[in-house]
Amino acid sequence: MGHELNGRIGALESWSRTTDRAARTAKARKASPASVDYWIDRVDDAITDPHQRRKAGEEAHRAYMLRLAAASAKARRKTA
Repeated sequence: MGHELNGRIGALESWSRTTDRAARTAKARKASPASVDYWIDRVDDAITDPHQRRKAGEEAHRAYMLRLAAASAKARRKTA
């Protein structure tokens, strides 16, 4: 068997032994720019009120998503 196949088999076996899939992937999800938590962690430290930090994080997340949408639209126009 090739290395790629061995890796896939190992990954599947590992996931088959995972009882809490959400807990296993929580750290990676939080570290993803697609997560609001990612942006809350990057809000200016001067914003200390939890409600304001969450609102600022959500706004940063929306800005990120709009940038992605704009880049996607530009790429589609370029290939059309």
